[in-house]
Amino acid sequence: MKRKDIAFYTLTLAALFVCARAAWLALIGAPADSVQGNIQRVFYFHVPLVWVSFISFVGGAVMSIRYLKSRELAHDVWALAFIKTGWTFTSTVLVTGPLWAKPVWGVLWNWGDERLVSFFVMWMMYNGYLLLRSTIADRDKAARVGAVLAVLAVMNAVLVVAAIYIWKTASHPGPVLVRKEGTGLVDPLMRQAFLTSFMGFTLLFLSLLIARHRVEKNKAVFDEISH
Repeated sequence: MKRKDIAFYTLTLAALFVCARAAWLALIGAPADSVQGNIQRVFYFHVPLVWVSFISFVGGAVMSIRYLKSRELAHDVWALAFIKTGWTFTSTVLVTGPLWAKPVWGVLWNWGDERLVSFFVMWMMYNGYLLLRSTIADRDKAARVGAVLAVLAVMNAVLVVAAIYIWKTASHPGPVLVRKEGTGLVDPLMRQAFLTSFMGFTLLFLSLLIARHRVEKNKAVFDEISH
């Protein structure tokens, strides 16, 4: 077995172990929130999912810029792997968010909330990225168009982060790690659950990214041979 394979499997096992530990802390070990109750436990999954979504799209944009400068398809393969992995996590965010929102704020979704809408627009932009790339037969053209879209889309991702601080709306929380009124992650076990989940999802993201890159690299080689 090659060293790269050993490193990949070790990373995957570590990710699964840390995620399992995070799940136990989030669902059982940490106490319930004093205001939101047990539904607040969704937070331990929701926020790390948002984090890996953003780093996926930033990574995709960086690799897209590198491709536009060099025209090396190896950079585009990494960009595609980043964005496809990020799309998966972003889609999951759109599930965990409403699960948390409905019991706390009374609605699954609020189209009047700029923060929610900006995140949805970001998700749609990456849907467009993947859909458009799949319709372009020419590999080089698909890479060029995809690279431009990835750079444009990441600008909206920056807006999504800024929206947390720009707009204050009732149907979505602001920063919730520690709040003045004493709620938030005030218990050590709550902070441990959050940090463990943060680490677990980051490791899981890296593992899935590497796996996706291997798939995209093999597809690129196959397309080159077949043409």
